[in-house]
Parts: sequence; C-alpha cells; structure tokens
Amino acid sequence: MRIKDMLSLRKSITIVVFAVITVLISPLALATAHNISLTAETLPNGQIAYAMAGNEAVIPGPTLFVKEGDTVHISLTNNTSNKVGFKVPGLAQSGSGEISPGKTKSYKIKANKTGSFVYHGNSNGKELLGLFGAIIVDKAHGPIDSYVNEDGSIIPVKANDIDKQFVLFMVGSTFWGTEIIPGGAQQKPLWANPNPGAVENDIVRFHILSIGPGHTFHLHAHRWLKTGTSEVIDTKLLEEGIDSHSFTIKAGTGVGTGNWQYHCHLIAHMEAGMHGSFIVDELGGDGASVVGASPYGNILLGTKPNEPGVVTFEISDEPASWFRSARGDAIVELSKPSAAGSPLQGADIKTRSLEVISPGSSVNFIMSDTNGVHTISSLLWPTEAQHMPFDQTSAYRGGGFVTLHTPGLYVFTCKVHPYMFGAVIVDDPETDGLDLGNPQSDYTIDLVTGIKNLPTSSDLAVRLLKTFFIATAPDNWQDYSSGVWNVRFPTLPVRISGAPFGNVTPGGLAAPLSILNVVNESLVLGTEPVKKGVGEVWINTQFEKTAGKYKPGTSTVVDTTTWTVKRKVALPHINNNNPHNMWSNRDQSVIYQTQWFDNKFSMIDRETGELIKNITVGYSPSHVVTVPTTDDITIAINGENGISVIPAGTTNVTKMMPTQDHGHISANPHGHWISADGSKIVTPNINTNDIGIYGTGGGIHARTPTGNNAPGAHPIAIGMMPDSSKIYAANLLHHSLSVLDGNTGALLDTIDLIKDYNPLDGTFEDKDGNGVIAVGVLPIQSPVSPDGKAVVIASTGGQIVIVDTATDKIVKSLPCDPGCHGANFGAKEGGGYYAYVTTKFGNRLTVVDIDPNGDGEISDAAIAGYVSLVDTASTAKDDMVSGLPGFGGQGVLAVPNVYNGWVQNLPAYWKEGLTTAQQNPIGD
Repeated sequence: MRIKDMLSLRKSITIVVFAVITVLISPLALATAHNISLTAETLPNGQIAYAMAGNEAVIPGPTLFVKEGDTVHISLTNNTSNKVGFKVPGLAQSGSGEISPGKTKSYKIKANKTGSFVYHGNSNGKELLGLFGAIIVDKAHGPIDSYVNEDGSIIPVKANDIDKQFVLFMVGSTFWGTEIIPGGAQQKPLWANPNPGAVENDIVRFHILSIGPGHTFHLHAHRWLKTGTSEVIDTKLLEEGIDSHSFTIKAGTGVGTGNWQYHCHLIAHMEAGMHGSFIVDELGGDGASVVGASPYGNILLGTKPNEPGVVTFEISDEPASWFRSARGDAIVELSKPSAAGSPLQGADIKTRSLEVISPGSSVNFIMSDTNGVHTISSLLWPTEAQHMPFDQTSAYRGGGFVTLHTPGLYVFTCKVHPYMFGAVIVDDPETDGLDLGNPQSDYTIDLVTGIKNLPTSSDLAVRLLKTFFIATAPDNWQDYSSGVWNVRFPTLPVRISGAPFGNVTPGGLAAPLSILNVVNESLVLGTEPVKKGVGEVWINTQFEKTAGKYKPGTSTVVDTTTWTVKRKVALPHINNNNPHNMWSNRDQSVIYQTQWFDNKFSMIDRETGELIKNITVGYSPSHVVTVPTTDDITIAINGENGISVIPAGTTNVTKMMPTQDHGHISANPHGHWISADGSKIVTPNINTNDIGIYGTGGGIHARTPTGNNAPGAHPIAIGMMPDSSKIYAANLLHHSLSVLDGNTGALLDTIDLIKDYNPLDGTFEDKDGNGVIAVGVLPIQSPVSPDGKAVVIASTGGQIVIVDTATDKIVKSLPCDPGCHGANFGAKEGGGYYAYVTTKFGNRLTVVDIDPNGDGEISDAAIAGYVSLVDTASTAKDDMVSGLPGFGGQGVLAVPNVYNGWVQNLPAYWKEGLTTAQQNPIGD
C-alpha cells in the first residue's frame, strides 16, 4: 500500500474510533490532527458533563491524549438548558464563547506545550458542576516522565512503560476520577471520591488537576519528582483558579501493599470529606479500583440503582436556594400537578433544597454560585447515624462530601449564614413513606445542640420541618401585598415516630407532609403607628431582587414621619450582594453597609442613596459599628477571624484585629457591639461558642463560653447596657440569652427563652414563674434600649421577646412574622423609643413601643404598628424591583443614632428633633 493511502486510512480509522467507542481513547492511536465530537449533557442528579461522540456523559469529561505540536478540533453540541463552552487555559485556542442550548460550536486547540491542562465549560461557575476534563500533552518523542525508584534512582518512563493512569480533579471538596489502562485503551469513570487501585510495582501515572478554589494534594507513602526538576516531593500545592500537576510512581515502592490515603492537605477540606485511598494490591492481584459515587446511581430517579449514587447541592447566594439541588428546578417542575407522565406528578414540591437518596449513597456540596465563604454543617440527623455531626472548623470556598448510611432526615446549614438549609432524606426501601428518623430507634432524630432521640412526631420536630419548608420556598413566604398566605408542603408520605400531635402508633406512621398545609389564611398588613418616629429607618431587604443585577438585596428607607418607603438603594453597578447590616458615621451623612455573602463593604450617601465607595474588607462581613469616641469603623468579618478597622474619614482597611489567638480555630464573629466609652469591642463568636471582649486598640480581655457545657450554642448578636455594665448575647441554637458582666466578661445568668415551652406536645405554661408565658425560638438580634430599660429579642421562630434589664426576666412576648431577625432602636417623637423589627420571610416592618404610656414599666410593651416594605410609585430608586418585593428584612438602622456614646456626637440638626432625655439617655 502506498504511504499516502496508508496515512489516509489511518486518519479515517482514527475518526471512526472516536465516533463509536464508549469513552474509549487510546493514548497511542491519535494522529497529529484530531477531530473530536463532544456533547454537554445533564446527568440524572442534575449535574452537567461532557460526553464523547454522544455516549454516556462522565465526570471528569473524556481525557484527551495528544502530542506536543498536535492540533485538536472540537465540535461541541449543547444538550443542556444552560449556556456552556469549551476553554483550555494554558494552550493556544481559537474559537471562544458560550453555546446556547441546542446549538453546536467549533473550537480549535493547539497543543503548543507539554503538560496536563484543564478544559472546562466556561459557564460562570456551572463548570464546577462537572463540565471539566483533561487534555494531556506529552512529548512527541522519548520519555514522557520519570519516577523515583526504591533505591532513590531516577527511572525515565516512556508511554508504553505505564501500566495505569489516573486523572483526579480536585473540585470544591471532592475528587472526581478516571482510570486509564493504556493496554486496553480504556477510560473508566471512577466518579466521586474513588479509591484508585494498582498492583505492587505497577508504573502508575497520576494527573492531578483543579478548578475553582486552591488545594494541596498529598499521597501517603509515595514520593515523586517535582515537574521539570530532580526535587523529590510528596505534596503539591495547586493554585486557585486552574492548576494541574502530573507525576509518575512505582506503586508501593519501598512501602509495599496497602491502602495509602490521598487527600487535600488543607484541614477544612479533609474534614469536608476530600480524601480517598490508593489501593496497592499484592503481586498476582487484580489491582482493581473501587468506584466512587455516581450521578447515575441509587438516588431518587437514578438510572442505575445497583450503584452508589450522589446528589449535588450548589451553595448559592440566591434567596431560599442557598443549598440548591443541581436538579432542584427540574424536581419542582416534575412535581407539579400539571406534570403529566412524571413519576413525581402532584408531589407539589416547592423547595429546591431537598434531595432523596438510598442508604450508602452520598451528598456532594459545591460552592459554585457564591461570593462568600461557608461551612457545611449538620443541624440534625437520624439518631445513631454514622459520620454525624458533619462539620468544618473554618469557613472557606470549597464544598463537602459525605456518604449517608442510616435512614432518616439530615439537615445541613452554614454556621456563618445559619438560615441556609439543605435537606436529604435517606430512605429505607423496606418502609412505607420517606423516613424522617432512624427506623431502628423509632424514627427519632438528634440535634446539633445535644438533644437526642427527639421523636419526629414532636412539636419541636414539626416546627423545625415547617421552618425548613418555609425558609427554602419563596412561594411559602408572607407577602402582605397579596392579602392571603398559603404554605404548601409536599404531598409525599413520610414515616415518623407516630401520628402527629401525640396519637402514637407503634412502628411509625406514614402521613403526607401536606397535612401541615396553610390554605388561604388571611394576611392583613395592619395599621401604621399612630405616633411618629424621628428621622428614617434603613432596612436591609436582603432578598429583594432588582432588574439591573443578578445578586439579591436592597436597602429600603422608611420615612418615620409618614411611615412610607421613601427610597430603595440597590447599587446595581456594583452588583450589591446580600446587604446585611448598617451603621452611620457621626454626622449621619454616610451609611455603612456590609455585604454578607461577599467580601465587600459599601459607603452610601444617606441623602441621595448613591455609592461613595465599595471596599474589600474580608470574607462574609456581617455587622458594622463605629467607635463612639473616634468614629473609626469596625467590621465583623464573619467568615474569618477578626474585626477589620477603617479609620474615620478614610476608605481603606488598615488592620484586622484577631478575635482568636494564632494557632487556634477561627472565632468567626458576627453581631458585635462597642462600649459607650469606646474602650471595648464585644463579639459573639459563632465558631467557638463564646463571647469575646477585646480592646478597641487590640488585645483579648476575656473569652466566656455561653453554652453551659452543651454543644452548639451559636452566639450570634450582642446588646450592651448604655453604661456598659452588662452584656447580653443571643444564643441562636440554644434559644437563650446570656447575661455577662460588662467589665470582666463573667457569665451572670442564662435566660432560657423556651422554658415555658414543651417541645414534645407544643403546650405552653409559666414554668419559670415570672408570671408571663413567653417563648423565643432561635433568637437573633437583641439590642438594649438606649435608656437601658429593656432588651428586645427578634426570634426567627416568630416571636419578639422583651426582657427587663432590672431583673433580667422576660416580661412580654409579642408575635412576629416567620424569620424574625433584625431589631434596633430609634427615637419616638416626643420622647421614648421604638424598636424596629424585621423579618426575612415577610415583607413588613414591625414597630414595637417598649413603654407606650411612658411610665417606665416595660411589661406593657406593645406593637405600635406595621409598615409595608414594598416600594410604591413615589419611591425613589436606582433600579427597578423585579422580584421578592420587600423580603429579606435583616439589618435595621434608625437615623439618627440615639444610643449612648453616639447620640452625644450628633450634629445640632439631629439633636433638635430629640428630647433632652433622648439626647442624654442615662443622665449625668
């Protein structure tokens, strides 16, 4: 045969091979010009991935082996509902941009240098869901690598010397793997967190690649050469963004057979499940790899029930969908009553944060749609469940991976943003209905706070269930502009510890969640306060959406003299992201605002609503307070371990004061306060479950645990007496208020906010003997009134609790909307104070008068009125509201600032509107 004909035939064979084999690629068979057809597909669990020539899509995508100098022509067809692309950082490329669903586009890649390279979907974070793969560019001639032999000698390796190759992608906190056997020209997907295998003395080549946050790869008991050098290493740092590293080893050299762990060397990533084992089998063994969890496997609607499955949650900045199942949108659509032919038709699932798997399947978390840092932390789980609680010691950009074996309900949250929820039901196929608790323990659950064996039929369990389905489904929120409230729970039957509300049936009861539905309940806004306030109230309507940006959140400004919304501040040009808490400068001309799901802090002109400066301050800044004596700005960096400081009159962070000594786990401060004399900063430290007292110039003065030796108190907000004599700290998960000495930090008292509540049957009685039946479930902001008479506690469970500071007793409980969150005080016209209270899942502001008749007796505290937070035609705005109008009320700030230490520094203009007592709230 002529040489020309032989070359033509070889090229034809190559094209045919790529068109028909199922993920089969020979590293040796490719010619210098490669024509490869790929598709982008949606997998059964909602992840997206590349497929070769229309075959089964895999994660990582098919590995492409080429030689230096080769050209690769890619034809990509997009069969997903997202825009996707194909990008290879590090190699020369022509053709770029995304492809719309249903379209095809061509790309040309020139393999102009050797190495391992990531190709990915270039899809605004969606590529982290699985749209990535590797291109391996080897030398055209000679050895392609070397390994370190047992005696320390360096042995060159040619392509045909290699027994196995493994591609491992480090994404979030999960490894995604592929095994390649050159002799059989096969690629086998190993899926998530696999255990690669080889036989002792096999020559094995690893390709470690990363996309997204950085990692540090480490393989136990083996050493290899640092790329391009003779330096021997066993650990490799992969930089944030895109990075890769290839190396070759002789399996078991110097150490023999065994299961040798590989993992990310970052502690938080290891805690999050980022590890596996390299199995070195004895000579004569099969060296088989153990496949990890598959997107096709044993999950709800999975296509391969005999394989362990994996569901994936995207961690997102999106309201309600903070833990968003990768197929959440599809499940909502498939469960509608109108979804004819769907296996979920009529299930009426409103949340995108619920998944169902079988025992032995896994859950993958990936922070692909967030600008902040988070933890993946257990909130509740079935009694006696393995690997629980699941947690990380620090917040970071990454993810998590956990395999669940015990049937029942698992709820995950973020300790930094503790109303983020994701739920997984592990269902025993032998029981009727979906299991909410462990069938082996009468369907009970355990809580992170130390509560064990809680019946899933108990009132507390039902309340927690309601909280999840309300918080994660905007359709279930209270929209006061609609006039009615409907809460729809799935019609799916669930298995609980007995019939709801005490009618216990042995062996559990299968009942539909929809028995909890709220149908057409009247929703009346209520009347506005009769007496005017002074100035304005700024509310962070953190979930409100506007047309000019894709991140949520606005600031809503209420005129307290008319009780109307005068302005909406969206700041679309900076993509203002989840604005959370505010404070003002001394003359009240500038509003300071944190962006909690980001690393930014904004300065806003109070009169115009225009941005002055957007500043990078640290991950997940939560609260901001100025030092009353200097007007310096202090910002709690909730995702890290400190307080950032911006000197008055400047716009740059000059230092971060640590809230925990070096070498210890991060404290993660949230809602701090500063003493009136400007000497002390007090922080609630959510990760160390204590209160920290620090000097405003630095230094730790005291650290006081608030949990009474029980886990998971989660102190979240501080209030302080105007003379700084006492500190009050709300403990979110312990439903309590800690009282501390303002000078020493000593714990004086713990006020149990649910003492009057029976968590089993839901009854209430005065168990603490204070003459009042009052409950505060999941307390958050807890400011002390400027005159020091009362603490007002906004509780997520739907209560406003009033505490008398003279006795530290609860004297009143008032109703609040679901997701009650923010509280702060402002001046009332003619004297006294209003407490302004916000809610996340309702769109009105509650105004509380702590002393309606001015007699100094706060037990007659009452709701003075309500204000809609929905904009009107007369509302000034910098962007059009496009969704969730007025929702997400969290941080609240009254202008002027009337707290002791700050009120004295107000300009005359603001003081003129205050009474003498308001100007000096604690007297001489």
